[in-house]
Amino acid sequence: MYYEIFNFFSFKKGGGYMKKRGWGCEFLIALLLVLICFAVSGWSEEKKAEKGEERDFTILSEYNRVVVGMDKKEWEFDIKVQNLGNREEEILLKVEAPPGWKAALYKKWDGFQVKGVKLGKEEGNNSVLLALKINAPEKGVKEGVEYLFRISGSTKDEAIGRTLDFILSFEKGVKPTEAKGLTLKAEYPSVRGAAGDKFEFVIEVKNDTDKARVFELLTEAPSGWAAYCTPRWEEEKKISAIKVDAKSSEWIKVFLVPPPMVTTGEYPARLIAKSEGEQVSMDLKAVITGTYELKLGSEAEVLGTGETRNIKAIAGKEKHYTLYVWNEGSAPITDVNFYVTQKPKDWEINFEPKKIPSLNPLALKAPEFHKIDVKIKPKEKAIPGDYLLTISAIGKESKAEMELRVTVGKPMIWGWIGIGIVIGVIAVLVFVFVKLGRR
Repeated sequence: MYYEIFNFFSFKKGGGYMKKRGWGCEFLIALLLVLICFAVSGWSEEKKAEKGEERDFTILSEYNRVVVGMDKKEWEFDIKVQNLGNREEEILLKVEAPPGWKAALYKKWDGFQVKGVKLGKEEGNNSVLLALKINAPEKGVKEGVEYLFRISGSTKDEAIGRTLDFILSFEKGVKPTEAKGLTLKAEYPSVRGAAGDKFEFVIEVKNDTDKARVFELLTEAPSGWAAYCTPRWEEEKKISAIKVDAKSSEWIKVFLVPPPMVTTGEYPARLIAKSEGEQVSMDLKAVITGTYELKLGSEAEVLGTGETRNIKAIAGKEKHYTLYVWNEGSAPITDVNFYVTQKPKDWEINFEPKKIPSLNPLALKAPEFHKIDVKIKPKEKAIPGDYLLTISAIGKESKAEMELRVTVGKPMIWGWIGIGIVIGVIAVLVFVFVKLGRR
C-alpha cells in the first residue's frame, strides 16, 4: 500500500503525474498519508490485542436477599467468585457490614479468612466457592429492617471492579423450609482412611410422596478434592440426577477423592438432592488417618558410605547389592513386593527377602530401614559395558522405583590366563636364545 502511494506521487522526467514546480507540496501530502496509514495500522493492532485479551470477573450468590428467624446470631451463605476473562486474575476482596455487625469471607470448610483469590482462565480452576459468615450484634437487631452487606472485588491492578449487595432481614418464627417426604440416609456418614484412598459413602434417597420424583444430585467437597455420584451397583457410571418412584427408595454411592498431597485430618463434605423447588442435604465426613510414601535408596544414600547406584559386576558371577527401603509416610504400608521392571536379556535378578508384610513409618528417634539383598548375575557372555536395571517396590498403598547402572567387566581368570600366556612366551624366547647362544 505504501509503495503505491509513493508511486502515485512519484516524479517522472519529462512529465508524469505531477508537475516539477509543486513537488514539495505533493511530497508532504504523500508523507502525511504514509504517517496516517502507520497510525491506523498501529491502532488496529492495538485493538486486536485488546480484543484477544478480554478481562472480566463476577461475584455471585444464588440468593442475595434472605429472610431468617431471630433465634440465631450467626449465619453462613455461599458466595462464588468467577473469572470470565481469558487470562489469570488476582482478585482482592473485602466485605462492608452495618455498624456493630461482623462479616467476612472464609474458605469453604477450612475456616480461614480470605481477602484475595487467584483464578485461572480454564474451566475448572476459574472459580472458587467461598463462605460469607455473618455475626449479628448482641442487641439492636430489628424485625423487618434490611441489613446491607456489600462484597467488593477488584483486580490487583484495579482495572476492573465488581460488587455484590447481600441483604439480610429478620422475621419472627421463620424457619428453614424442609422438604416433605424427601430424605437422605447414609449407612456410614463418616469414613476413615489413608491418603490415597477413595472414600465411599452409600446413600439411600427416599421418596415418601405419592408421585415419582427426579432428584438433582449436587456435591460440595473441600478444595482440591474430587466428588461424584454413581448408582450403587454401577460405579463406573457417574450421575447427576436420579429418578425415584413414589413411596420407594434408590441407593447411590458418593465418592470423595483426596488430592495427592493431602494431610491428616477431618474433611467435611455435603450431598444435596433437589427436586421441584425443594431440597434436602446430608453432611458427610472423610477422615484422613495417615499418609504413605515408599522410598528406595542405596547404602551410600542411607549411611553416607558404601555403594551408590552405580555398581560393578563380572560377567557370569553373582553380585550382591544392598538395597534399603523405608516408609516416609505416617501410616503402615502393607504387602511390599519387589520386582525388576527393566533388565538386560538373560540376566538373573533375585531379592532376599522377596516381600515385606508391613512397613512402618520412620520414627525420628530410631529410624527403621529395611535391607534387601539384591542378587545380580549378568550372563556369562555379557559384553563389557554399562547396563541399566530398574527395581520396583510395590505395596498396597504406595510404590517406588530406582535405577541401577551396572558396569560389567570380564572375569579375572582371563586376566591371569593372559598373564600366563605372556610369561610362557617370554620363557620360550629365553629358552630359544639360550640354546642358540650355546651353539
